[in-house]
Amino acid sequence: MSEIRFGGYRVEGTIGSGALATIFKAVQEPLGRVVALKALNTQIAPTSSFGEQLDREAKILADLAHPNVVLLLEASRTASGRPYVVLEWVDGPSLEDVLAVTTKDATSRRARDKAAARTKLGVPAALAVACGICSALEHVHERGVVHRDVKPSNVLLSRTGHVKLIDFGIAQRPRTASMSDTLGTEGITPSGRMAPEQIKDAFGTPAYMSPEQILGDFVDGRSDLFSLGVVLYQMLSGSRPFETPGADDSKRSAAQRIRRDAPAPLRERAPHCPRAVERIVMRLLEKSPNDRYPSAGVVKERLEAALRAETREDPAALLRQALVDCGLGAKDDARDARRDQESRPIGRAPLARPGSSPRITARRPIGLGRALAGFALVTSLFTVAVVANEGVDTQAREARSAGSRTLELAPDRAGGLRVVATPWAHVRVDGQLVETTPFARAIPLGAGRHFVTLTHPDAPSAVEREVDIVAGEIVTLDVTMNVSAEDAGKDAP
Repeated sequence: MSEIRFGGYRVEGTIGSGALATIFKAVQEPLGRVVALKALNTQIAPTSSFGEQLDREAKILADLAHPNVVLLLEASRTASGRPYVVLEWVDGPSLEDVLAVTTKDATSRRARDKAAARTKLGVPAALAVACGICSALEHVHERGVVHRDVKPSNVLLSRTGHVKLIDFGIAQRPRTASMSDTLGTEGITPSGRMAPEQIKDAFGTPAYMSPEQILGDFVDGRSDLFSLGVVLYQMLSGSRPFETPGADDSKRSAAQRIRRDAPAPLRERAPHCPRAVERIVMRLLEKSPNDRYPSAGVVKERLEAALRAETREDPAALLRQALVDCGLGAKDDARDARRDQESRPIGRAPLARPGSSPRITARRPIGLGRALAGFALVTSLFTVAVVANEGVDTQAREARSAGSRTLELAPDRAGGLRVVATPWAHVRVDGQLVETTPFARAIPLGAGRHFVTLTHPDAPSAVEREVDIVAGEIVTLDVTMNVSAEDAGKDAP
């Protein structure tokens, strides 16, 4: 395999192979850079429409430059005319690998149950992946491109915690130049939507295709959003929305179920999923494009707000931890040492590895003058830290207190906040007591960020959330208060 070459690239191994192309792991010489090389299969004529598909993919990728989209490095042909594209190397598995059920050699029911437990991600990790996909789709759609094949195998998760959208082989965009007259007929209609293609309509993965793509109708970026909804549903529940676990779906194809069946409510299969996240997913899965979100940017805002409500942790850290939890994370000592260094408290020395001898260094005596200077330096740094911390605390108290400003509950350009608390809670917005749940109406609030505090007399601590209010829209906050079972049945005073 190391003797196979594509120009200045030496092939080291095969990553995957499909009906049209094979992806290799290669090294660019003499730089020594590792790359992914996608080449047309040898049994397909380079002059056929399938051979020109790689040229189309290269032309689309050449106009895209985004951290969440795989980077095109080069596009060329061999001496025999075989086309190939060179892409950046992403060190990590695909989302499909993360969600895959490893049932090989699993003969007992206990082993199968253990494997099934790995078929879904936690809510924060799933939202982090979806935010990365949305960022990629927002960039792609702004340039008039529709991916048309968003699915787990086309999403890579690097071991550094980044999401990469790959495989633009059947993507559409306006005015794509092509040597084939048939493939050159694609384009944007006067209404702004993508015109269908007669040859490639059958391409794609039916289980993730939108209803309009299955029917060969006009598609735009909202078709990709439907596919994103299927992927996010699968990450959270472990199954796709139009498949019934344990039922015999072989009598009807996935395309028929997507066109005719309603998706099962997400919380029926994933009770741990917040209602706000369920609403996002179910709207993405609407049959009509007009009933979905208008753009990937709007979806990204909703997902980022839902992620902030769940955790303040960095999305890249969530993805790295998810890869480690499923056994696909980095294992080498260098990454482990770096991760240990980032996570340990300041001033604490790293623990010695088993079997290693501690390093002993001789200590020089410290003079009285150096000791006094050091003490003075530590004292001054401590004073500065105290003053700075007091300033931060003062700002936080002012933001949350009602005494700093009066909360306007009937602004001109208002949005709404609906609070669902289990069992119940007193609701304070920006420090002002507003209402006690349950209440049916939404609280009218001005557009912008607000601090919401929920308290219960039997809860050991208050629940604090930050919400971003948009004019004309209602945000729902769903919180479970940490109270004992016997106190949960008490009514609000």
